[in-house]
Amino acid sequence: MKAIRKSVVAATGIALALSLAACGGGSGDGDGKPAGAAAGKSGSGADKALKAADPVTTLKAAAAKGAKQNTFRTKGTRKDQDGEYVTEGAFQVKPDASDVKDVGPKTAESPDGVSRMIAMNDKMYFNGEKVPGKKWWTFSVEGADKSKDPATELFVRLTSALATSKDVKNAGVETVGGRRAARFQGTVVASELAAYKGDAMQEKDRDFMVKQWKQEGVEKTVLTVWVDADGVVAKTEESGKGSKGEYRRTDEYRDWGADVGIKPPPAAETATEKEVLEAEMKKQK
Repeated sequence: MKAIRKSVVAATGIALALSLAACGGGSGDGDGKPAGAAAGKSGSGADKALKAADPVTTLKAAAAKGAKQNTFRTKGTRKDQDGEYVTEGAFQVKPDASDVKDVGPKTAESPDGVSRMIAMNDKMYFNGEKVPGKKWWTFSVEGADKSKDPATELFVRLTSALATSKDVKNAGVETVGGRRAARFQGTVVASELAAYKGDAMQEKDRDFMVKQWKQEGVEKTVLTVWVDADGVVAKTEESGKGSKGEYRRTDEYRDWGADVGIKPPPAAETATEKEVLEAEMKKQK
């Protein structure tokens, strides 16, 4: 069993981090239009409003709006001590599900450099031939919390954390994924965030981020969040230095409220937990 759990950690990598609960509570902006529906429109009026947007007010509103989205897709890059990766993900809150693909360096666990994880409630599915003839293998997460809090989605936490920064600023307007968006940037110091008592970030989310950075040896990080004309987060970036070296992670967001079509792999191609356990036991003999 320990061998299987070790494989779970190795197989998921950034995918497990990305599969934090997809933020939810409904799709769209709450006015009948998909989030970001008008964000592709450009013009001096829209840009002027984005350039004048107050950082803290805009970020707090974007985090709140993001927590209302039931589904979305992401595409991004990550660079750290393990190498460079390209990630793609689809997320859904109700019912809880995610599908994340991570393409990076070739390893023993991922000979082709591709790691993919599909999560549905307490079931996780990983690509990889743990059992001969089966392209996938599955594993149950004991005690999985099915009552996801929409505000715990990673981009909501990053946006909220940036709103607490003492030097957050509006750095201008850029085009992200075809949408004009204001670029907000600032430095978040872990010790200062730990002491934060304002309303920009929930206490439990603040503690989660501080704990994560502490475990990774990150004392401070530079956060950048792009918010489009509809007040929706279009992109996030986190960069800094931890105990294992420098890192940078960037993600773009799209398809708010869309049918992301997350499904489990075909049963005939998936090794059960029992089959994987038996295969691992044979290897250890």
